Amino acid sequence: MTAVGELRRRTIGELTRPSYSIYSKDMILLNDNANLFGVNPAVDQVAREFDFSRLWAYPSENSDGLRLRIASEFSISPDEVIIGNGSDDILDLTSRCFLNPGDTMCSPSPTFGMYKFYAKLNFGRVCEKVLPGDFSLDAEPILQEKAKLNAICQPNNPTANLFNGSAVRRILTEADGVTILDEAYGDFCGSNMLPDALNSERTIDIRTFSKAYGMAGLRVGFAISRKEVIDELRRVRTPFGVNSFSEAVAVRSMEDKAWVNGVLAKVKSEAAFLKPRLEKLGFKVYPTKCNFLLCKSPVPGPNLVSALKTAGVAVRDCNSFPTLEDHIRITLAPRLMLDVLLEKLEQLTLGGK
Repeated sequence: MTAVGELRRRTIGELTRPSYSIYSKDMILLNDNANLFGVNPAVDQVAREFDFSRLWAYPSENSDGLRLRIASEFSISPDEVIIGNGSDDILDLTSRCFLNPGDTMCSPSPTFGMYKFYAKLNFGRVCEKVLPGDFSLDAEPILQEKAKLNAICQPNNPTANLFNGSAVRRILTEADGVTILDEAYGDFCGSNMLPDALNSERTIDIRTFSKAYGMAGLRVGFAISRKEVIDELRRVRTPFGVNSFSEAVAVRSMEDKAWVNGVLAKVKSEAAFLKPRLEKLGFKVYPTKCNFLLCKSPVPGPNLVSALKTAGVAVRDCNSFPTLEDHIRITLAPRLMLDVLLEKLEQLTLGGK
């Protein structure tokens, strides 16, 4: 009998899905940039009034209630909004919709690894333009590639910096193909390039409720673009992509921003607390516009990540990214978690001797 591996599509033979989560309730999870400052109160508010007896019914096919709320928030038409099961769903939709076999997806590097994953999954060719030491973005090499699909993370993950707006705008307006503008971390620095995205004919501005809004477990993301682009994405979107409870919570979370604003303030405060203490231990800590710090370790990075995991603390190993040898990424968190991290680091790094 033919082994199932031989029946697998040839194009995914060497494809490895990135893994970010560590499933242990006992671990301090500083590795996946989730919001560690608690669950959005909208969850409890909706749960108290939600008609769970209606869960036998399918949700709205296109999450119409959430589309309407997002449209109101950004003063756009609901026809310019599409909802996904997390922003990853929309990344997949975009690659499925616009990449023919062999078409090029181009992005800076280091950046979010799922752009490359979905491009390869959907038969694309990946072209990465390595960022210089200061992680600044040069639009020219990306534009010269004339890729069918481009991906820009603004601010960028894992480098934590905000690219120069003029360079990003050049790509949005001059690129031959479609451009993903991933603003998942924009809330943490007040960045908003939606007007620039809508000024472009082929830009898809992607947002998420997983970061500042503290709802990663509910899997809700969305994208805004011109109607003709959204119509194309909707062609390949499966119906009923987001469950009715998640949709209701996402709508409620947009009604009162006080909790989100409190989270943003805490993130800035904890970044200011953690940075000098890491530097005292010998880490090089880069400026951040996100809810995490990128650091170069004074000891071999993969060994440190492994030792921290054994000690009950998970951080992101960035060693596989170009130019980030011995770098780690640390999600900002409440003080008690950071105190544990610092205690373990003191034991494991040269600074603790």
